[in-house]
Amino acid sequence: MNFRKPRRRSRRNSMNVVVNTEKWRQYGKRLSRSNTRFVDEDSGDEEPEYHEIKDWVEEFFDRKSVCPDKSDQDVEVQLTKKQTLVLSTLVPDEILIMDKFDPSNPKRFVGVLLMADVSGYTALSERYSNTGKGGTYRLTVTLNTYLGSLIELIYSHGGDILKFAGDAFLALWKTDKRTFLCHTIHTVIACALIIQHSYGSYETDVKVNLKVKLAISAGNLIFCPIGTGTDMNYIIFGLPVIEAKLAESVCCSGEVKVTPTAWGHCYSRNYDHIIHKDGHVTIKSILYDPHEQDVTKPFVGFGPLIRQIKKPLTAIENLPDFLWDSSKPLNAMDIQKRNEMIRLRKSILMAEEKNIGSEIRKFMIRPVLTQIDAHQPLEYLTEMRQVSILFITLKPRDCSFPQFVTIVNNAYEITCEIVYKSMGCVNKIILFDKDIMILVIFGLRGFKHESEPQAALKCAYSIQKSVSALDGVLEVSIGVTTGQVYCGVVGHPLRREFTVIGAIVNKAARLMCGFRNKITCDENTYIKSKICTNGFTLQPKIELKGIMHPGKIYEYTEDIRVKELYDIPMIPPLLNRVDEMEYFQNWLDESQLSYRDFDALLLVGESRIGKSRMLEWMIRYSRNYGYRVCHIKLTSIHSATPFLALSQIINQVLDLKEPITGFAKEEKIIQLLKVYNEDLCYLNNIIKVRFAYHEGIYTQNEGRRKEKAKTVFTKLIKAILETHVVFLDDLQNLDASSWEFISIMLSTMKIFTVLTVTRGKFSSVHNWLYSVFVNDNIRKIVLGPLTSTWIPALACQILDVDAVPKDLCNALNIKCNGSPGLIESFIVHLFSSGALEIKKIQRNEIEVWNDEILQFPEPNLLHPQAVDAKDQTTLDQLIEKDFVGEIGICIVTRKEELKTNIYIQNMDALIMIQIDSLTPYQQLLLKIASVIGNMLSRDLLENIMYENNTNTTAKAIKRLFAMRILSCANVEMTNWNRKCSSNMTISSNNSINSNLICNCSFDYDSEDTKELPKYAFCKVMKFRNKNSRKICYELLPINQKKEFHSRIVNYMENSKQKCLDCGGTLMIVQSSMNCQPNNRHENDESNIIYEEECEVETINIPENSVIEAVIEMKRSQSETITKAENNNNVEVPSEGRKSSNSIHSFHSQKPTSLFAPILKTKCDVEADIGRSSSKRVTMPNVYLKKKNSDNVDKYKIFHMLRAVTEASTISEWRDLGVTDSEDKLNTDKRNKKSFCIKIEKGISRTNFSKCKCGELNIINCEQLIYHAQQAELKIKAIEFMIKFAYLNLLSDNGEVALPKLEQAEHLCLQKHGPDDILNKFERRIFLGKIFSLKTAIYLINGKLSAAKLEIERANRIYHLYLHKLPETLKVRNLINLIKLKRRKHRIHKIILKTDSIFCLNVATLLYSALEDEKLSRICAFRALELVQEVDCNVIDICDTFSNAMQVELDRGAPESTAEIEKLASLALKHLSRPIQVHELFAIGKLFLSTFHARTFRGELVAGIRSGFRSITISRFLQADNISLDIIPDLFYILLSRCRIEEAVDVLQLALRMGQNRMSHDFETWYYGLCMDMILDAGFQLEPPHEISRFAQYALTKGVSAGPSRRRLVVSLWTYWLRADVESKIKWFESEALSWTACEDDDGSLTTLLSAMRLAEGMLESLARKIDDLRKVVDLMELRSMADRELSRLEKDARIMRTIYPRWILLKANSLSLSGRRTAANTAFNQAFEEASKIRNRLEAAMARAATSNSRLWVQNARANNFISWQSGSQQAKDSWHQLLYKITTTRQVS
Repeated sequence: MNFRKPRRRSRRNSMNVVVNTEKWRQYGKRLSRSNTRFVDEDSGDEEPEYHEIKDWVEEFFDRKSVCPDKSDQDVEVQLTKKQTLVLSTLVPDEILIMDKFDPSNPKRFVGVLLMADVSGYTALSERYSNTGKGGTYRLTVTLNTYLGSLIELIYSHGGDILKFAGDAFLALWKTDKRTFLCHTIHTVIACALIIQHSYGSYETDVKVNLKVKLAISAGNLIFCPIGTGTDMNYIIFGLPVIEAKLAESVCCSGEVKVTPTAWGHCYSRNYDHIIHKDGHVTIKSILYDPHEQDVTKPFVGFGPLIRQIKKPLTAIENLPDFLWDSSKPLNAMDIQKRNEMIRLRKSILMAEEKNIGSEIRKFMIRPVLTQIDAHQPLEYLTEMRQVSILFITLKPRDCSFPQFVTIVNNAYEITCEIVYKSMGCVNKIILFDKDIMILVIFGLRGFKHESEPQAALKCAYSIQKSVSALDGVLEVSIGVTTGQVYCGVVGHPLRREFTVIGAIVNKAARLMCGFRNKITCDENTYIKSKICTNGFTLQPKIELKGIMHPGKIYEYTEDIRVKELYDIPMIPPLLNRVDEMEYFQNWLDESQLSYRDFDALLLVGESRIGKSRMLEWMIRYSRNYGYRVCHIKLTSIHSATPFLALSQIINQVLDLKEPITGFAKEEKIIQLLKVYNEDLCYLNNIIKVRFAYHEGIYTQNEGRRKEKAKTVFTKLIKAILETHVVFLDDLQNLDASSWEFISIMLSTMKIFTVLTVTRGKFSSVHNWLYSVFVNDNIRKIVLGPLTSTWIPALACQILDVDAVPKDLCNALNIKCNGSPGLIESFIVHLFSSGALEIKKIQRNEIEVWNDEILQFPEPNLLHPQAVDAKDQTTLDQLIEKDFVGEIGICIVTRKEELKTNIYIQNMDALIMIQIDSLTPYQQLLLKIASVIGNMLSRDLLENIMYENNTNTTAKAIKRLFAMRILSCANVEMTNWNRKCSSNMTISSNNSINSNLICNCSFDYDSEDTKELPKYAFCKVMKFRNKNSRKICYELLPINQKKEFHSRIVNYMENSKQKCLDCGGTLMIVQSSMNCQPNNRHENDESNIIYEEECEVETINIPENSVIEAVIEMKRSQSETITKAENNNNVEVPSEGRKSSNSIHSFHSQKPTSLFAPILKTKCDVEADIGRSSSKRVTMPNVYLKKKNSDNVDKYKIFHMLRAVTEASTISEWRDLGVTDSEDKLNTDKRNKKSFCIKIEKGISRTNFSKCKCGELNIINCEQLIYHAQQAELKIKAIEFMIKFAYLNLLSDNGEVALPKLEQAEHLCLQKHGPDDILNKFERRIFLGKIFSLKTAIYLINGKLSAAKLEIERANRIYHLYLHKLPETLKVRNLINLIKLKRRKHRIHKIILKTDSIFCLNVATLLYSALEDEKLSRICAFRALELVQEVDCNVIDICDTFSNAMQVELDRGAPESTAEIEKLASLALKHLSRPIQVHELFAIGKLFLSTFHARTFRGELVAGIRSGFRSITISRFLQADNISLDIIPDLFYILLSRCRIEEAVDVLQLALRMGQNRMSHDFETWYYGLCMDMILDAGFQLEPPHEISRFAQYALTKGVSAGPSRRRLVVSLWTYWLRADVESKIKWFESEALSWTACEDDDGSLTTLLSAMRLAEGMLESLARKIDDLRKVVDLMELRSMADRELSRLEKDARIMRTIYPRWILLKANSLSLSGRRTAANTAFNQAFEEASKIRNRLEAAMARAATSNSRLWVQNARANNFISWQSGSQQAKDSWHQLLYKITTTRQVS
């Protein structure tokens, strides 16, 4: 035989209990980061296609069928006083004092103007743009700070801000008859000098100096409102405006310039000045004040004035409403607050007094009005938006002021009308010089397009065309740009304006100025407009002021602009439309006939399918065959303007060119009719003519006039002699009024009409359009997409090449779905981004490019076609003449660009349309929701909202649900859970709109909720589409993002999150493995009925998500059934009655790292699958029988958490039924208290079988980290990172925690300037925690060297010089005495001591693992001192005492643990609060350490109580592995005290816990301990043959080789040796002997008992063979093995006093077998004495049996029938030794 060399006691002996915190924390499910299927938020994200989102928008905005309830809009109509005051801050004083806003009645007055222009703004804008995220917001903050200070100075000097223009503004001081103009000018000069003195040079945070140029002018001014209706504005002009602009242009930064006219009114002696050659005057300072009576008195300076301008003000809308309510009396403080608010500009009170709020509204753009109407602060109007900017400059001719006003007014009204119809906003009009500048914005809130650039360009063309026709307008220049801008209010709280700020605004202004009389746009607008490239012309490069890289610039026009080759207009061949063209040509040929098959042709197709190109070829054909052509491209302007399209058609029919002058149109009509008819006046409004009205027209009603108009129009159309072909593109944009008359044209034989309609661009409300589709005389042709064979040809046409690569064609085919327009856009995008390159090569070089797999279309598909067919021959000859043999090819240089999603822009635009349709309150709610994350809790949302109103919020959520922006998160998860369940039938009925359903569990009563649906009160919501959330989030400026992130942090930090099973209502997202259905098989015969599983709705969050997700649990329909328990003596608390049976089991065969479970590890979680029938056969019949009512009470104690945990006296234990015979002897100690603790109320209601608190807290902390980082809360972020690491450490997720700790360490060690908010002490505290946690993580992962380095860093932080502890303490005491004199240092010292306890606990485990017993003990006892010195958390207290007890046990000094146990009891007694649920695992760990310590000391009765406490807590916490560790030891101690019934209860508990599990450990222990009862006690719970059957089955199935299998195998081997059954002996012998000198023995009671059982078997085998002389060699080896085994166990047995008598007994048996009878008898007596000392009745009885002659055990074994445990327990009380076995030899038997 080979025997392993014995080794020293494993270090697991010291750590196996203390480090297994994971077993106590089993209820916290581990967050699996890999190899686990998650239901993450992306899986629930409904990523719709572009056409689906478009359908949503059309369904909601066109049909209005989803949300008919207009009450959701919560829009105010009646203005409050506060709203009026807010409006008044957005206009100058001149508007407030005007009685009537009439452009024909301007105000004239004398005044002084101050023009301020901030220099450095362009450089500042560039610098902020380069800083990346938040640059535009920081730019606006800086500008507001600077301009706000200047504005405050101006108002403090009596001025008024008239106009803002980006970085410039114009201020006015009016004079009257009582004021000298020179005095007003002096006031302005003084104000200007103070501005230059205070803010002449303002250094920003990006090291750019802002300076201001100030120009002063004076004279006669005209202030005039312009516009009409709700689109009004105002202008100020006059010679002073022009002079001020001129003076500003020659002024330098930091200067104050006065115009010659203004200087003429000043006294030169009063100023230090310089007069320039051009007449302008630079003012240096004031020498004398003209207001002083003594003109010789020098000016005293600006000191007092400068000190008055430093106080910031609050916006009016942010103040309480009652301050402006005159009906309520105000106290003195409120009055002072109100007066202080408006002291600088009291004129705004005039608006309140005159109640002109409704009039002021006319000067506001719609987004501002919407915000004010909804009582929302204007600051929430601030957002980052993707917009298109139109900067328009009108150059008027020289004229008088009245004529100039007329020109400006007409131009403004026309611009407003066109912009309004195009869904844009006119932001402002500026007249700082002779040119008129108008700023137009597309894409503001409520005015979102599917394509802003397209709408902007079309609007620009309409504006240029219409305004240029005005008399007096010489030029119209327009710059169009597209990009993201900062939209918001700029200025001072008392005077501000809404504006847009960003690089693209400046660029649009530069384009406007750089390209005169053109419409120019940037490259971004060109690409995103998706307009045919024929409308654009690339412009030569020019320098734009302040823009370093302007990019490509294009001119845009809607005039038909065809490509020219050799000055011959040409177009590319038409692809895949031969049939359609033949159909059109055949129809057109019918013009020569007197009849035709149909009247009109309708082309129907998707957007950008090629309808316009089809029309081009039809127009070409028509013109080449001599037909007159009318072509109108219909737009949204046509749909909004009645009869506009009809009028343009008639103009083209009459061959009139716009602009039409005089009565040319009327003359043409009369010529066509050949006679004048007075009824022609009926056409005036129809086709825009001016015939004289006759008297009878006024007596007719509208219907009669329309009938007459149709009659006259019919005559006009029939008078047309030439054949006309009318082409109307995008018919859906036609107005209904025009169609009434166009339909008359259809029946005219001389007019052929071709119409196009874009699918999805119309709705059923247009009855006239419906009539088009049902009209049989209008033939429909549906244009389909291009097939893949035509795509190479189209790509070559667009790129003007002969071949394109196959990769490009494949990408176009996949992404563009055969849409020519999309193909063109995608190619333009690829070319602009540099992904495509054009090359010219010779034909013989084609082989070089074979790798590109070039596609060459047919040459005729690329050959240019002349627009005029007559030019085709010439064109062909010229092309052939110039051909040089080169061909053009395109290659793809960046293939990754081929994967670009071309629908993103469209989807984002449609989402923005949805968002803009919401009210400000709904938008604010949605933005806050986007800050929270893709999933959000209603509770969190409502707590972050300002002035939250439940009903208003419910209405808003109802609308967001209806618009398919939000949905119930539980709906998606319910569907997922159903799919996961194999026994659930999935319904295929999709007719129900799942979006308008809420599956959250809460009480809902429609009567109490004002008839709002349940989903309006949904508790847990999600964004249906992650792009919606992203867009909403990006709308928020940086300051609002920070604010909302901070509010989320405050709420989440201060609210205690619990899962539903722990008494909470909301839950952070869980992993999917915890939400899969649990196939629990309830045992009907069992006395405990398990709770049914709650249906848990769970969703996972990805790691990078900028978003916190909260989810509510939903209970299943079946109610939870709890066990009905009755106790005759004790009334059990209700919370102690709930079953907490585990729903998980563990693989015992999983090899675990020695140091893995330092704080909390995770055992393998297996699905609860029922056992197979083959395994069930082996279950004992005794337990499968139905339990009677008497047995119900047996297990009650294991579920009585509160009663068992809080029991502190023997009397209380006796009341629980836990009694011992020794208790009767110690009557004086019955009321002596041991551990006295209290647990919090309701703790027992926690269901740890389903508890997700651990996971919830981890994800909650992860979200806190994200929000703290976004809010730039550095200290909070570090705190949450440390907490996150600690929680993950408890959940055995060290690999997840370590990166966060590294990040936190980096933040702490960053070198910052004096503004760093992290002070030295905070940095020290954080680093100490970080190093300690990293030590624990490395220790868990077995990286002891790295752990040692980290603990040394932590020790230095806490000044724990462990290697020189005594000397260090002496030296430092002197220093500490000085420091402790200061309270601050005392507080810091206490904090450091408290934090160092965790560090010392980790160090204790680390040095123990390193086998450094000295340092381990130093750390443990240092922590013990600190726990008694400072207050710390319960977990650290319990860990400290547990570590200290275990260290003493490792040292072989169990007696020392008694004092530690007393200290622990005292520490827990003085806790200030009850034990909370998350601390219960630490209490259980301490009780387990106490149980082991008492076992080592031989205190069996006290140990039993600690064992009951431990197993009760472990059962409650579902820490089944802990229960598995306790059961063998507790069973032995109960058996040793002859408490047989309780021991059997423990065994049956083990069996019951093993039901429905994949692991066999519980059953294996059950059978192994049943065999121990037979071997040691002499009676049975299970018969030996059943135990043997199970063992054989287990060995066959390969049960893991753990402690349970070892005990079972060794015990069975020993039993069959005693029973002398050779066949059975051989079955178990080889494996039993393999456990000799087991390296995994850790000195615990369990391993010692197993090892002693093996030694006993060896002695029994020796006794059987001792008379067989043939086996002398085996006998010698077997004796040597037994002796070595006993010698190996001696040291551990002496320390473990409980088992020491057993070892002595085995030693006595060994001596007896050796023939040393005297020594053996002495040892038998010693064993009896040792057992009696510790009151171990079992060992005492076994010692007596060894010297008796009883043969009862052997007889029972041979009969294979032992007495039952019930009978045996009675006999054991009197003569137990008679039932027990003694080792005998064959000679002794004979």
